[in-house]
Amino acid sequence: MRVVSNSTPLIYLAKTNKLSLLREVFKTVIIPREVFNEVVVRGRKEGYSEVVAIEEAIRGKWLQVKDAKVDLKLFEIAREIDRGEAEAISLGRNIKADLILIDDATGRKVAESLGLNAKGTLYVILRGLKKNVLSKKIAKDYILELASSGFRLSPEVLGGVLREIEKIRD
Repeated sequence: MRVVSNSTPLIYLAKTNKLSLLREVFKTVIIPREVFNEVVVRGRKEGYSEVVAIEEAIRGKWLQVKDAKVDLKLFEIAREIDRGEAEAISLGRNIKADLILIDDATGRKVAESLGLNAKGTLYVILRGLKKNVLSKKIAKDYILELASSGFRLSPEVLGGVLREIEKIRD
């Protein structure tokens, strides 16, 4: 399965010490150069601790950095997306990704309008549960930990995902 990720899923999974969940669920995840720059280069300058886990994943070769040629039409379609999202979407299209991980609603809509399967960080946790990588309790704990770490999650979405977890068979 070819999976491309934008910055936010990496940042919050690393921030909550759950970055390895990406490897456990997808084996390999690809990020564009701009996402690397946003997360690692700028993150190191700002002193963010999650950079260490992301660099370790890159050294472990399950998180791969690829150059992406940005389709300038993306910026015409949606001026609200940033360069990292544009590169992630372009890379996803170029390599015919099965999945692109983007938490930003606008970025997801743009990706979907271009025929990509776009999901967010919560999907990674649900997928981990469905693949028996996580138990229901651990999945719930991960989601609550994300919420307490600053991950933007409305009460409606939080309630919905917790109900979704309950529906999944053990």
